[in-house]
Amino acid sequence: MKALLSKEFKLCLHPAVFIYLALILMLLIPNYPYLVSSFFVCNAIFFCFQQARENGDAMYTAMLPVSKAQAVRARVLFVVIIEAIDLVLVAGMCAFSIVSMPHQNAGGTDHGLSLLAFALVLFAIFNLIFLPSFYKTGYKAGSAFLKGAIGVWIWIVLCEGLMIASQAAVMVPFFRFIHENIDCMPKTAQAWTVQGILFGAGLLIYAVCTALAAHLSVKRYEKVDLQ
Repeated sequence: MKALLSKEFKLCLHPAVFIYLALILMLLIPNYPYLVSSFFVCNAIFFCFQQARENGDAMYTAMLPVSKAQAVRARVLFVVIIEAIDLVLVAGMCAFSIVSMPHQNAGGTDHGLSLLAFALVLFAIFNLIFLPSFYKTGYKAGSAFLKGAIGVWIWIVLCEGLMIASQAAVMVPFFRFIHENIDCMPKTAQAWTVQGILFGAGLLIYAVCTALAAHLSVKRYEKVDLQ
């Protein structure tokens, strides 16, 4: 697995990954839907798959003394590492922004654990749709990404829309709870507890969905004829 993962980073890592990871700086834009920055990481992952396809990575890997299942799991781990780097960067930017940008984000989710939780679910949705769809054929990266992007954007619109609505309808008890505990930079014990639970739930959803995506991808790719 270590050798396969090394192969992924040496042969499949597209330069766009570094560019899109740098878009974490979008979290410094006032009043902006910050979940969009994580979508660009999904775009970078697509470029990696596309580059691997164009370079004949599938046939090259097939000639190595490894199984299809091992090849898929190495690629999934490669994806997880890229997403984990983005999440660490998001956490760092949130910590920085809480100090430097204490004002509420009118364009969507505030800097906090809620943003990390929503980003985890975003990646979970993308992995669950994109990976099994791609490995159904082993080469149709474009259509797989389109399906994943649709799922991701539905999630972004729902999350950011709900956060904006909570600011506009703060007199409604449900929206006031969101506004005071979820769509905020946590300061009270209740807000920290609620956002901590959200983060834990997001982490669980990400782990389950990504594991399921890997399982489905292996099953589908084993049926693909690479000849």
